[in-house]
Order: sequence, then C-alpha cells, then structure tokens
Amino acid sequence: AVVEKTGGNPLFIEEVVRSLRETDRSWGADALRIPPTILDVLAARIDRLPDLAKSALQTASVIGRDFTQRLLARVADRQEAVPSALAKLLELEMIIEKSLDEAAYMFRQALVQEVAYQSLLLQRRKTLHRIIGEATEEVYAQRLSEHVEMLAHHFLQAEEWVKAVAYLRQAGAKAAALCANTEAVTFLQRAREANARLPQSPERDAQTIDLCLDLRPPLFQLGRLEEVLALSREAEALAKVLEDEQRLARVYTYLINYHYLKGEPDRAIEYGERCLGIGERSGDRALQVLALQYMGTCAHAQGRYRQAVSTLQRNIALIETHEGTAGVTRGGFAYVASCGWLGFAWAELGGFDAAGAAIDKARSAGEGSGHAYSEAIAWTLAGLIRNRQGSFEDALRDLERSLRACRERGLAVWRPIPSSILGHTLVRLGRVAEGLPLLEEGVSLTEALGVKAYLALWTSHLAEGVLAAGEASRALTVAQHALDLARTHKEDGHRAWTLRLLGDIHARGSPPDLSQAEAHYHEAADLAAKLEMVPLVAQCHLSLGQLCLARGERADGQRHLERAHMLFQELGMPASVATR
Repeated sequence: AVVEKTGGNPLFIEEVVRSLRETDRSWGADALRIPPTILDVLAARIDRLPDLAKSALQTASVIGRDFTQRLLARVADRQEAVPSALAKLLELEMIIEKSLDEAAYMFRQALVQEVAYQSLLLQRRKTLHRIIGEATEEVYAQRLSEHVEMLAHHFLQAEEWVKAVAYLRQAGAKAAALCANTEAVTFLQRAREANARLPQSPERDAQTIDLCLDLRPPLFQLGRLEEVLALSREAEALAKVLEDEQRLARVYTYLINYHYLKGEPDRAIEYGERCLGIGERSGDRALQVLALQYMGTCAHAQGRYRQAVSTLQRNIALIETHEGTAGVTRGGFAYVASCGWLGFAWAELGGFDAAGAAIDKARSAGEGSGHAYSEAIAWTLAGLIRNRQGSFEDALRDLERSLRACRERGLAVWRPIPSSILGHTLVRLGRVAEGLPLLEEGVSLTEALGVKAYLALWTSHLAEGVLAAGEASRALTVAQHALDLARTHKEDGHRAWTLRLLGDIHARGSPPDLSQAEAHYHEAADLAAKLEMVPLVAQCHLSLGQLCLARGERADGQRHLERAHMLFQELGMPASVATR
C-alpha cells in the first residue's frame, strides 16, 4: 500500500526491498523472490510510460545494465526518438548518465532493468538479443575483443548457437589468459552446452574436442583433476571416431600430465612418446613443445636429472628457434615450465650457475607473460634453487610471492609446492613454528588433490620439520611414509633425500642408533652418486664425518669431512647447509 501511494518510485521500491532483505535473510537476490505487489507496481509504472520512452527502456534492458546511446539508437525502432526518450527516462530517475564522452547510461536500479526485461514477450527478447548482437558486431567491429562477453550473452539468449559458441570460446580464452580460471570454466561450459544444441556432424564433434581441450588448463589450475581426466577421455573417444590424429595427440598431452601427477611415470612417458612421434611426423611444433616439456618433468620426478636436462634443453631450443609459429612462444607456459624445471634439475646435479641462467629465463618469461600461473612457477622454482644452494634468506621473497599468488588467484594445483618449499626454508632458518604449518599444508593439499608426483618430497620436508620440532618418533613415521611413496612412484631422487633424513632421525634418536644412521647415510650417498646429485653426496659425507667423530673414529671422520668440504667448495655452497 505504501509503495502504491508513492507512485511506484523505483528508488523507494529498492529501499523497501533492501530493508526487507535485511530483516529477513531468507530473501535471495533474485527478483523472483521480491513480493509480487512491488513487481506489479513497478511494472504498472513502466507500462504508463509514453510509448517511445517505454520502448527505449525495454530495449535498453535487453542490452544490459549499462548501455550507450549509440548502440540503443542502432537497434531502436525509431532512432530519431532515442534522445528525447532518454531525456524522459533521466527525468523519471529510471536511468542515470554514466559517461558524457560516449553518451553512456545505466539503469539506476537493477530491479528496474529486470522488470522492464520481463515485460517483453520471450520471442521479442530473443529477437532483440540477436539484433543487439549483430549491431554490436558492426558498431565495435574494430574492438570486438573488448565485447566478446556481451556478444556471447546476446547470441546465447538469441539461441544463435554457432555465434554463441564462437564468442563463449573467445570469452573463455580471454578469462584464462588473465588467470580468471573460474570465469573461464563458466564461459567454456556454456560453450559446450551451446555446441550440443547444434545438429550432429563431424564439425560439431571436432568442436566438442576443442572445447574439452580449452577447458583443461583452467580446470587443471583449479585443481579439478578428475574433471580434466573425464574431459580427456571424452575428447579421446571422439578423436578416435573422427580419426583425427592431431586432436588425438593434443588429448594425449594432458594424459601425459595427468599420469605424471598421479605418480604413474610409465604411462606418462608412453603418452609422451606417442605425442612426440605425431608432432614430428606432422611438423607440429606446438605439439612437440608440450610433449617434450611434460617428458622432461617426468624424467625429473624420477630422478633422471641428466635426461631431464637433455630433454628440457632440447625443448627450450625448439621454442627459441621456432618462436612465432602457431602456439610456440617464449611467453607460454611450456617455456616457463621447461626453463624452471631445467633449473631445478641443474640444482639437483650441483650446476648452480646453469640453474641460475635457466631460472632467469623462466622469471623473465613468466613475469613478462603477466599470467599468474606462469609467474608462480617461476618464483617457486627460483626460491627452490636458492634453497638447494643453501641461500635460505634469499629464497624467502620469491617463495612468499608465489604462495601469495596461489592463494589470491585460486591456483589450487600449484599451491602445495610453494607452501612446502617455503615451510622447509623457514625450518632451515630455525623458524620452525612458522614453517611447520606450511609443511603440513603442502602435504595435506597435495593429498586432497589426489596428486602423487613429488608427494614423497613434500612428505620428507614435513618429516624434517617435525624432527626440528623435537618429535623424533613422529618424524621417523613420516619419513618412512615418504620413503614408501618414493619407492612406489619411482622417484629415486626423492628417495635419496629421504634416506639421508632417516640417517639424521636415527642419529638424533633417544637413544641414538648410530648404526642405522650410518647405513642410511651410506645408502643415500650411493644412490645420490648414481644419480649424480653432487650436493646431496656432499651432505652425506658431512653427516658421515660428524657421525664417525661422535664414535671416536677420527681418521674416517676426517676423511668424510675433507671430502664434503672439497665438494662444497666446488659447488660454491656453505658447509652449514647440511646442519639442522
């Protein structure tokens, strides 16, 4: 009754609605939850508008909350009447001026737009959406990329499925490039729904595959790995039916990564070799780049660091040589990841100068791309190399930046990695109370994602933090679990690191078990030597030297310490890197 007495003033109506929602939180934001009386009064007020003003308001409601006079005039029934109609709507406070430069306006209240929109018949709305979409294409022909989201909306509502799919894909790609992964997934899922409305044909099936491939990167970064697998399987089945070898190979690139993350290196390498073969036969450089990048990271995870170096160097050279060809660029994820893991591999081998050069390339490319995921990878691996070199204070800044980016940008799949490495770095600096929660987070988040790759290393880091906190018994349990993970998933490098840690745990037990400690140190040193992990070999000799001295075996102790000192000097590492 009060609303009726005010003549349906939209400002007053909105205030009433706001007050009711504050009183009763069960009200939703949807106009359908607003009492019918309010909607009816506002609809009646719109219906009493002069015909030209009413038509302009309804057409503008289809354009959106914001609209320009230029576009409205392009689609209005009577273009010459638009200025006076807008003046009337301004007078009635239904719209406000947003910009004088481009004669832009917006609905003063979203409720007015919604009621005006609902006052149109469904078929009329569909027709207007199509006309507005086509007019937008003409008016903004030189700046279409700025309006793909609006174009996608209009053609989707118009049920113009071909154009809807095209613009939804573009909107998804635009969001993905900004690392707005949730938005990207929404656009691309809608594109899949629109594509399904098209008549069945080989072209539609090929586009279905492409949409599956488009969806995988944002879903992957959000940590939704099972959805990635389901899309890959769907795309694989269609590609086999179409006998489309190129698309099938692109499906396999993610199956390489999926099986690598699941700790199934043999299957990952099998898919990698298939992709590489297809890429080489067809001359598809982008496909070769993806296959080599994933194969290089697989080799790294298994502790085959020399092979990782060779594969990743080959990939980096391929990208740098063929930059500018379709899908090959230094600003892409594959280049950043290849440079970053090359640096990681060199660090495990003790080639810190080469590691630094590789990580400089990764940082430059990652930061130049402006893509949060690439930046996070580069910062994390830069911090990791500092950690491996014993420069723990220097590692902090990059690791903190990476973890912050993961938290702020929803990079769920990467977040456990900087969390674990930052936690490990803090523990090495004696800041155990700060580091231990991060180590716990690194393991728990990895487990929650269902990721097995590198879980052995993050679990070993956690065991080291627990030991530093004085919980030797728990540290032994956690380290044994890390060793089991490393063996199960064939991660020999991580097995070597964990064996050395087990030596520390036994050496610091209560009482110490020096025989067990010595056995673990020797096993770690032998495996590290086999894998050419020179920094770890040096640390094992240091630990053996300290253990021998503790048992009164001066000659053996001195021999191990001299060997460790020589290796640390050659590596440019402080001997204190191995002390806890």
